[in-house]
Amino acid sequence: MKRFLLLLLASVICLSLCSCDTLLKKAKTAVTGVEESKMPDDYLTSAENDDFSYDVYKDYIKITKYIAEDGKGEVSIPSSIDGKPVKVIGSLCFHDTEIDVISVKIPSSVETIEESAFYYADKLESIRIPDSVTSIGSRAFAWCNSLKTISFGSGVTEIPSYCFNHCEALETVIIPSKITRIGIRAFSYCSSFKEFTVPSNVSELQERAFDGCTGLEFIYINNPEIIIGDYVLNGCENAVVIAEDESNAKLYCAEKGIRWSTSKDVPAIIITPDESSSDVESTDEESSGSN
Repeated sequence: MKRFLLLLLASVICLSLCSCDTLLKKAKTAVTGVEESKMPDDYLTSAENDDFSYDVYKDYIKITKYIAEDGKGEVSIPSSIDGKPVKVIGSLCFHDTEIDVISVKIPSSVETIEESAFYYADKLESIRIPDSVTSIGSRAFAWCNSLKTISFGSGVTEIPSYCFNHCEALETVIIPSKITRIGIRAFSYCSSFKEFTVPSNVSELQERAFDGCTGLEFIYINNPEIIIGDYVLNGCENAVVIAEDESNAKLYCAEKGIRWSTSKDVPAIIITPDESSSDVESTDEESSGSN
């Protein structure tokens, strides 16, 4: 009988631990929007040191949480741990940390920044993404309310959805030459933008990419054949699109009632959908159309 009770107790404990683990996975999924999957075949174990918890794989390390309890908030991610290169910054790694993280130095060993890795790191002021990084997940820097500057390396090809959503202090972003797409709500509610340049290498602006950027005055769209999604400039009441005369951006402005010009130095106009020159409205009046 005693042996049976011990086995029953052990079973209850195991089930409780499994339930806790399940709850944690569900909580993580609720924040990141990504289902937790089983560990890959090359996963070996999990460990931690004074600064990070991390997963050990056959050929690399993924840091999963910044756990330091003292310091000045200036973090340097090591290029290697336990003799293996640190290649991945994991989901929620810098979310809800003991120390307010102000800056993070990312080594050239890192190749992937997972979804929500810096989500709500709201004291983070600047970040430089090295050339080695080729993949950034959605919401990677969302709600980093103190983030003012971001420097992309040459390896990034896309700014994913919600990447900088609600980065209200963000003032300057330079888009490197390999980036071809700016995702859904990538910069929504970045209210400190005054000007933004979308270079010719960007072929797609997805839905609501700049929604709620209330401080935006000029957005330069340099690819005449760019694909522009719905509500890209929703809530940007003062924005003027600077684009070529024969361009998709001009057609978009005509359709949505957004002010357009070929240069910052040339007065902007509102174009009617039929684009007839006789129907051009005065630029001194704000657009009342949907962006």
